[in-house]
Amino acid sequence: MNDKTSKKVTVMPEDSVPLQNSPLQEEMNELKREMRSAKWFEWVQSHQNLIIGAVAGLVIALMVGGLWIEKDQAQSAAAATLYQQAVNEKDSTSKQAMLEKLTSQFSGNSYAALAMMQLARVDPENAETHLQNLIQNDHAMEEWVWQARLDLAEIKIAKGDQAAARVLLDKVVGKQYQQLRYYLLAELSDDVAEKNKYLQQALDAKSNDNELKQKIKTLLPQQAA
Repeated sequence: MNDKTSKKVTVMPEDSVPLQNSPLQEEMNELKREMRSAKWFEWVQSHQNLIIGAVAGLVIALMVGGLWIEKDQAQSAAAATLYQQAVNEKDSTSKQAMLEKLTSQFSGNSYAALAMMQLARVDPENAETHLQNLIQNDHAMEEWVWQARLDLAEIKIAKGDQAAARVLLDKVVGKQYQQLRYYLLAELSDDVAEKNKYLQQALDAKSNDNELKQKIKTLLPQQAA
């Protein structure tokens, strides 16, 4: 938003001044000559500066929009390159530095959200902060937010913060994330019947993790037997 505003401030004075003898002015003169209605002609004549200004403003807006799109594409390309470099980096310290640079310099880009997810793994001491930042990121895909909530819930459970974990698990997730959600809800439950209910729901849910599925089977009495 700030970039767009600053562009408008700098571009408009340069492009909106010399309209006399310009193609826009000649086109307006031709339009006036072809007017059949004297009343309409009088209105156009009395408001010609307003009309010219409106047309010029539209042209400027299109120019500014084009420049913004070009800049946005260039930023996305730069963010993608930096993200790929970070993913390929073997040294954990360098990887973390690259990811942090990406989140700070390209905060308005989807790659910043991806970097936050990577940071949660590279920088486990601050994983909660990175995951919370990802959840609040407007450019993060739904699937990333769902995964971040589940990862954060696991951390909360491990730390004994069951209330915070339940708040995260009460939120809706996609079908492919339901298995882990139900499994974590089972971990939160102290009631045997409720725990088994969640484990059964986890077993019945779409599975993307065969290892977790086998673990759930061992925890269910009827499955283990």
